[in-house]
Amino acid sequence: MQVAVDHASPSGVDIRNLSGSDTNSFQGNTCLTSINAPCPALKPFLTASPNPIPVTGSVLQGATTLSWSAPDAQTIEIRVGAPDGMLFTIMGSRGSLVTGPWVSEGMIFYLQDVTGGKPLTADNTLATVVVHLQGR
Repeated sequence: MQVAVDHASPSGVDIRNLSGSDTNSFQGNTCLTSINAPCPALKPFLTASPNPIPVTGSVLQGATTLSWSAPDAQTIEIRVGAPDGMLFTIMGSRGSLVTGPWVSEGMIFYLQDVTGGKPLTADNTLATVVVHLQGR
């Protein structure tokens, strides 16, 4: 937990949580801090690691781990290439999953909120990530 002590208050110091959401702990979808400071606003995200994916020689594809958080969604889908593209996974609001060695240069993954049967449209895209290859 990082805190700021530069904001005066009647009690002397106003403690603010400056740490990122990844440094706090979670119980279900509730953000917890060690000093009851408010957690940062939780926004949906989708990341790939590694990104870029290291490749050697004539290899044109690789694998990566996709991680996501969609605090306001109950069910997500990760789609490839478009909001209604090829289905990669259907999961809950937080998680991570390794792709196979089929990810190519510039591939885009879409984090879709499908809670309650929401359609696979751009309006329900919560986040995207573009994956690159390195060493080509």
